Amino acid sequence: MLSPHSEEYKALYTDEFGDVVGLDEVQLLDPPLEERVPLLSKILNSSDHYLSYQATLILTAWGKDIGLENLEKIVNNEEVSNSDFSPNRITNEDNVYDELSYAVHLYGLSGGDRSNMLRIFKKILSIYPKYFFESKLKHSLLKNQFIELIPSVENAIKETLLNKKYYQASQLLPVLTKLDSEKGWQTVQKFIALPKSTPDSAANIAEALKYCTNHEVLTVLQQYALSKNPGVAEEARNSLEYISNQ
Repeated sequence: MLSPHSEEYKALYTDEFGDVVGLDEVQLLDPPLEERVPLLSKILNSSDHYLSYQATLILTAWGKDIGLENLEKIVNNEEVSNSDFSPNRITNEDNVYDELSYAVHLYGLSGGDRSNMLRIFKKILSIYPKYFFESKLKHSLLKNQFIELIPSVENAIKETLLNKKYYQASQLLPVLTKLDSEKGWQTVQKFIALPKSTPDSAANIAEALKYCTNHEVLTVLQQYALSKNPGVAEEARNSLEYISNQ
């Protein structure tokens, strides 16, 4: 464990004023603290894989290619699988690849190269069926209009369904539907026919339907808006409002 007085601790967990804000907030510092880049780059090679992982997140989020290169290596080798670096607060499943996905999104916001993002998102989608993803990959892909990812998203949904991870598969429905409303609608109909899952995939279905344009969508959303599941009902109402404002 790092000493709170060490330079490494300060580089990973403090803001520009030296206040401890945590890793997530350090990733969001804008502008990035350039004076920390050399030390963070050194930490990438640390024998402590957790520290290396954290430095990777920060440098990638700050738009630094050296961070993204290490992130790509992590994804290629699947070397942080079952690391418990980022346990889900409810299920305790490791959310590490989801966190890496979000760092790639932040890389783009920091001026990172689009082709690099596209390449790595494709690789992350290829391992999506194998690992746990809470929602940050979904968020990241919704924020980036990568038409080129349609085949990768479709395949990730298909393979994740085969692994009987129905809810996780449904997380990519809004992404697919936003990229291609016709393909999204066709896929949504398959999910509607599936047995209910826990968590309920209907919330993701309702979110996806906001990007569809046919009349059947309104009927489905109106039914979901009456759901006893408050999350599903709220998502359906949000989608109906979104459609009405278009």
